[in-house]
Amino acid sequence: MPLELTSVVHGKLCHGSRWKIADEDDLAARVAQLALGQSRHVAAILAGIDKKAPATRADTAKEAIKLLTVANGKDPYHRDGWIFQAISWIAAYRSDAGAVVRAPHAIVAHKGFDGMQLKLDEHGETVTAVVIFEDKATENPRKMITGDVWNGIRALERGERMPELIQETGAILEANQLRYPELDIDAAIETILWEEVRHYRVAVTSVDVHDDDDVRQALFKGFDKVAPGSRKRRQAETMCIPSLRDWMQTFAVRAIAHIEAWRDDV
Repeated sequence: MPLELTSVVHGKLCHGSRWKIADEDDLAARVAQLALGQSRHVAAILAGIDKKAPATRADTAKEAIKLLTVANGKDPYHRDGWIFQAISWIAAYRSDAGAVVRAPHAIVAHKGFDGMQLKLDEHGETVTAVVIFEDKATENPRKMITGDVWNGIRALERGERMPELIQETGAILEANQLRYPELDIDAAIETILWEEVRHYRVAVTSVDVHDDDDVRQALFKGFDKVAPGSRKRRQAETMCIPSLRDWMQTFAVRAIAHIEAWRDDV
């Protein structure tokens, strides 16, 4: 598996996990496949299903490589943000092989939700939670959390962006209708109007110091104020990446190498 996840609980504040890269080349290959639009294939691999990889057309490879490349004169933030969202999607499947997770957008500057996951009851008939992702590849995680992330969650708690949330939820449910034939989509959409069903998953890049539990907890201080209620509503994920921008560039080159190798086989 490309990632190892270690569970962490910070009292009543939040729960979550630390992500550790177990196999960087494997992780790069999975991100490359997500860049190619092959999320269904990656999900099967993460679930332990051995499937033949889809063919990689030259035009598709070209666009995927563009997604993983920083254009001349541009900052790397959008590219790095997309890579981290792809890794976050992999982590969601790594923690729950049966997860219903929206595939990453194939646009680096997409303005929608960073990610979404639906949690269903054991019979697959009822949505028990709509998890909204806040994925941030940043060199200053605490500043990003207290500013951009908390503001986004506060807005959702005020009921803002509900039409977008309803539409996204409906699209995810329709895409998974064959998996859950007994699920009433209209009833499921209705449940997201209730605050306790809306959960938040904040994932950030961190530095070594955040491996300490007390320091990590301080990183997410205030989570219970912006999203009050049960701890299950508040999920906190971290991934330690020293020299973030340099690592992202090296990782992107590795992912591109996979794409180029697959394209050469077509």
